[in-house]
Amino acid sequence: MKVFLDTNVFVEYIFEREQFASVQRIFQALRNKQIEGITSCATFYTLAYLSEQMLKHKGIHRPELTEQTRKIVRSMLYLVPVGNMDYDDMITGVDDTAFSDIEDSFQYQCALRNRCDYLITININDFSNVQESFVEVLSPTDFVDKVLK
Repeated sequence: MKVFLDTNVFVEYIFEREQFASVQRIFQALRNKQIEGITSCATFYTLAYLSEQMLKHKGIHRPELTEQTRKIVRSMLYLVPVGNMDYDDMITGVDDTAFSDIEDSFQYQCALRNRCDYLITININDFSNVQESFVEVLSPTDFVDKVLK
């Protein structure tokens, strides 16, 4: 079984938000090879930026800022690889009117291209207009309850 992890799943984990425990359970399942996961390269751009902002807020400056950001992003890269996308996937993502947020459309196209069974996201509603989905969209908590039990 292959799962696509939306950017906000990583953010939930890094910032220890509401669904942290469920995301932690998913990450453990990935480490134990119970499930296979991927994400998009855009996720890592966002994680690098948000990690730097968080560390700056904590008063951490360069060069330590850069090293800690690398450590955070590297740990996520070791957890899930980057899924493939091509030009046609990007065009489809831009043109898909089921999405009001094009970034979500790109994430969805990446999940489709990489034949994921599930797309795990905090923002379920961002994917609610997809007419015929070949990827089941679940929150981390719902995924844990339904699949990982």
